Amino acid sequence: MISIICPTYNRCDLLLKRAVKSVLKQTYKNFEFLIISDGSSDNTKYEVKKIKDKRIKFYEISRKKNYPETVENHWFCGPVNAINYGLKKIKGDWICRIDDDDIWTSNHIKLLLKFSRKNKFEFVSSSLNEIRFNKRKINKGYEFKDKKLIVGGVQTWLYASYLKFFKSNIHCWRKNYNKVNDTDLQDRFIKAKIKMGYLDYPTALIKPRPGDQTIGLRAYKMRKDFYLKKYNFS
Repeated sequence: MISIICPTYNRCDLLLKRAVKSVLKQTYKNFEFLIISDGSSDNTKYEVKKIKDKRIKFYEISRKKNYPETVENHWFCGPVNAINYGLKKIKGDWICRIDDDDIWTSNHIKLLLKFSRKNKFEFVSSSLNEIRFNKRKINKGYEFKDKKLIVGGVQTWLYASYLKFFKSNIHCWRKNYNKVNDTDLQDRFIKAKIKMGYLDYPTALIKPRPGDQTIGLRAYKMRKDFYLKKYNFS
């Protein structure tokens, strides 16, 4: 069984239209879908509860201010508490990660699981499609030249659930490098010599959120006031 962890905060429409829709369209059906609302104040709980699918498990946690409020830190650390809560609740043999605004191809789980089992990998990732400033391209992940390893974006990760003791790091913002929670985690996987593989085939799509022109930290910086207000702890 696959355990899918999806942190979310006040993005009900995106959650339903992107993450939930693409997860429920998976050709591989044996999964549990953990949606963890990190103190959402919108209608996320109400709308998710309306979905009649027993594989969906909805949880609510209280938002905690664990880091200084800058737009960068919200990007670096925003989903950490929800991810770690999800890791406590999973029951599957494998873990997948998806954010509420991510989109998977319908064969995402099937391809990654087949690839990992065939090659006896503990962790696999893949390339993905991304849209920035209305231009679409394939993101082939980050290449560690000295280690001859490529790691794709977090929305392409699938790894063995016995690795769940690797928690996301709420203090990643303090680092001088790999300050984002997922790159911090992949760095620890590599140092622990986890057997990792990369599938050179896109299994996901990331595109701008409504009102944005691009994705990632750059999108946050381009609309700094909007995102600081949206994620304000008070």
